[in-house]
Amino acid sequence: MKKITSFSWVNALVGVTLCAILFAFSPVPGAHSVQVYLDSKLVLDQYVNFKSDAPKLTLDPAEKYSQLIVKYSECGRTVTGRALTLKDDHNKVLKDWRYDGASTGYSESMSCSVKDIIALKQKGSNMLKLYYSSKEFPEGHQIAYLVITGNAATASK
Repeated sequence: MKKITSFSWVNALVGVTLCAILFAFSPVPGAHSVQVYLDSKLVLDQYVNFKSDAPKLTLDPAEKYSQLIVKYSECGRTVTGRALTLKDDHNKVLKDWRYDGASTGYSESMSCSVKDIIALKQKGSNMLKLYYSSKEFPEGHQIAYLVITGNAATASK
């Protein structure tokens, strides 16, 4: 004699509830995450993947009066001695921006002028690398490639 197994509505409800609970959490719990704004426009919002290449962000010299604003969260912990570093193709440091004080999660943003970034563009290259580091995360991580489009010479007029 065959047994017929039937699921009751209680079992279905338990299954749906369990799935909802499991999918309610972020896909990368406790991960570093970054948000990058060009003035008030969000241009990058992602969890940091230390194994993959950084995304490319395009900067236009026409936006030279804009601010690039970075919000970085190191697993939501409080950090100090934050810095943004701009490097060229050969990983030579072009500029460091230092931010004093403590910050937790996205509570304190870091900003730098697009005009200053474009001024550091090297001849023969239109790409710079933007890195984040802190006292608690001294090895840092590359946030993005900054691709400078257009003619930077016309932006200074």
